[in-house]
Amino acid sequence: MAATVRRRKPRQIVMLVYPSAHLLDISGPMSLFAAANDFAGYKAYEVALAAAVTGPVETSSGLQIMATRRIGPVMAGVDTLLVAGGIGVDAALGERRLINWLHRQAPRCRRVASVCSGALLLAEAGLLDGRRAVTHWVRCDQLAADYPKIEVERDPIFVRDGKFYSSAGVSAGMDLALALIEEDLGSSVAAALAREFVLYMRRSGGQAQFSPALKAQSTQPGKIAGLQQWVLANLHLPLSVEDLAARIAMSPRHFARRFTQEAGMTPAAFVTAARVDAARQALAAGTEPIETVAERLGFGSAERLRRSFQRHLAVTPSQFRNHFQTSGVA
Repeated sequence: MAATVRRRKPRQIVMLVYPSAHLLDISGPMSLFAAANDFAGYKAYEVALAAAVTGPVETSSGLQIMATRRIGPVMAGVDTLLVAGGIGVDAALGERRLINWLHRQAPRCRRVASVCSGALLLAEAGLLDGRRAVTHWVRCDQLAADYPKIEVERDPIFVRDGKFYSSAGVSAGMDLALALIEEDLGSSVAAALAREFVLYMRRSGGQAQFSPALKAQSTQPGKIAGLQQWVLANLHLPLSVEDLAARIAMSPRHFARRFTQEAGMTPAAFVTAARVDAARQALAAGTEPIETVAERLGFGSAERLRRSFQRHLAVTPSQFRNHFQTSGVA
């Protein structure tokens, strides 16, 4: 069954789009809201796209979408306002008409949410000042530097602060949409949607949005980047700050400062994230006992692995394996 109380009128879900917005930022969440009607058994949502002018809007892929609502006047009756991200966000940041409309429209909506780099537009409109927010990992530094009043959280899939929601890169918008639908219609509808769209129900908002291996690739070439690659290949070793500093002939204090500057996270945080990511892959790929995985990857015990998983992924190792195991299953 769907939600226990049916609404007389469907909730209006409106997404702000602009030239060169990312198509998946738009189509992923909006497809989920539209499909929720089928699983709810009644018209729970009406979805629409809004832009500077009505008509076709070309996305970053070259495909066009149709905006049926025009920004300018404040729209009445909008329940949830979404803002898409994409490479076009840089040009959109300079569109004062768009930013001013966001500033006026947001207070009229029950919820306001950004997908990917759309968080920059909410930030430019002053809507995220004093709040926690996340965006695509490539844009986190920009968000933090340009909008210092925002507490930027670099790892989560999505973040909620009051009525404002922000999500990480691209597909994370679908995780956020599922969470919003679950708030409205209950877990059974959200779970049915997740099965239909072959999504994990629920990928926690606290789950890291990129792997340590990807983080290492983005570090400038040099001693720190080389050490990151070595760590990824030697997770069974103790890997204390003192051990790592000695390996590249630095004092622990200087090493910790330089590592954080170049890698964007502390050495200890990188080692922990690397171990969690390696354990995640091991649990999904095989049937190796959890205790063995914990020992092989330097956790020391299954209990420490469990605590790390709950802190970083918001699930236990057993729960993760049950959702994601891809081999060794009859």
